[in-house]
Amino acid sequence: MLAYSPLADKLATRLIQKPPTLIAFGALQQSRAKLIAGILLAWIFGGFLEELILRGIILQSIEMRLSAWLVKPLAVAIAICAAALVAFVIHLYQGLRAALIITQLSILFGLLFVISGHNLWSVILCHGLYDTVAFVRFANKQSRYSQVSAPKLDADP
Repeated sequence: MLAYSPLADKLATRLIQKPPTLIAFGALQQSRAKLIAGILLAWIFGGFLEELILRGIILQSIEMRLSAWLVKPLAVAIAICAAALVAFVIHLYQGLRAALIITQLSILFGLLFVISGHNLWSVILCHGLYDTVAFVRFANKQSRYSQVSAPKLDADP
């Protein structure tokens, strides 16, 4: 996932010029305590809850239902893409480019889930570790998108 991230960003940037909106993550840069809290929340909501819903429920449900009508590989591909589409929608608050990047990574998480024999722990651990590295890089301003600023307000006439 980490190795693919630059390529995912490059592909998304070709389609969407506006950079991600990561103001929601600005607190990660304020203190170590906020970074640690952010990482813990990322493990709970991103690593565990998101993977439970996207792979454990959505992907498996769609795959199971479609397998009755379609060949297995096609059912799996549709299920992976459906879960990735949900990931796209729930990450739109970060901007369209970030949502496109996350969609690509979500497809890889789906592939990992299927290849691992539908092992939810493999994607939970991979997602949690990915977010941890991304949050630490963001907090230490080593990320391309680390420069966050509050949205500009229009001045009164």
